[in-house]
Amino acid sequence: MPTIVTAGAAAALFSLGLVVIAAAAQVDAHHRARVAADLAAVAGAFAVYRGEDGCAVAAEVAGRNGASISGCAVRGADLSVAAHVRGREVTATAGPV
Repeated sequence: MPTIVTAGAAAALFSLGLVVIAAAAQVDAHHRARVAADLAAVAGAFAVYRGEDGCAVAAEVAGRNGASISGCAVRGADLSVAAHVRGREVTATAGPV
């Protein structure tokens, strides 16, 4: 009987560990998407300021940070970018102050 209880407790702890690891992976993906979106938006806005294609620069910067761009829009001097990392999407906007 104690062996069955021990096996059940071990299975429960193992399952809990898997849930924690999955949650940590989602948090990590969200943070990576946030950083990539912020950096891409700032780089893209600076490119727009210099008269260059801001969305192309934003896509390159996001790619170097392990993200893909799922949306990019220039509105005046502001640039909005949506970055996608492992199922998590984050939007960032940057422009002159």
